[in-house]
Amino acid sequence: MSEGVYGEQANGRVTHSLLRLSTAMRSQAWEWAEGAGLTPTQGEILVLLMQRKNPMRLGEIARETALTAATTSDAVSTLESKGLVEKRRALDDGRALAVRLTTRGRTSAKRAAQWPDFLSKAVGTLQGDEQAAFYRTLLKTVRQLEVQDDIPPHRMCLTCSHFEPSKNAKKTPHHCALLKLNMSDTEVRLDCSVYEAADAATQKKTWKIYAQ
Repeated sequence: MSEGVYGEQANGRVTHSLLRLSTAMRSQAWEWAEGAGLTPTQGEILVLLMQRKNPMRLGEIARETALTAATTSDAVSTLESKGLVEKRRALDDGRALAVRLTTRGRTSAKRAAQWPDFLSKAVGTLQGDEQAAFYRTLLKTVRQLEVQDDIPPHRMCLTCSHFEPSKNAKKTPHHCALLKLNMSDTEVRLDCSVYEAADAATQKKTWKIYAQ
């Protein structure tokens, strides 16, 4: 069997496996959401607002969740009617509205963040080195999807100006110059509140080192 044919089959198997995971996640998300009286989209917005901590404009929410402006507006309006979020004037622009969680909304967001626990348990059965390899692969896949404009950019360490990658994290850990924090492969963050995007040249250099 030629290498090209084998590669195509491997790609197909990996893709099919990811689709099966997607099916399980969608099923679990709807099961949780129905019990909470929400939709998965509404739950996702609640979790996003909790993670960001600061109020977000509708456009920011739409961009981060890859939803249309109309879908985002409808979901936020429903959450507002349920008393889970509230709209206030943005601090940096009094003409714009920003969305933030209410006390009830924060409680619901914490519950919404727990629905993927079934997946965490499955990943937890993997050995430490398997988890590290899996996470590295996922980060590289996420990055490629960003490059292809299939998903919105994440505030990940690997594109941050403060991140100092290691060629071998087992021997020498990665490092965050801002937080003065050493990190193993599994501690590299997909979303960080102190993220500052690095310039294109630095990002390219970081990825070249990390991908080795």
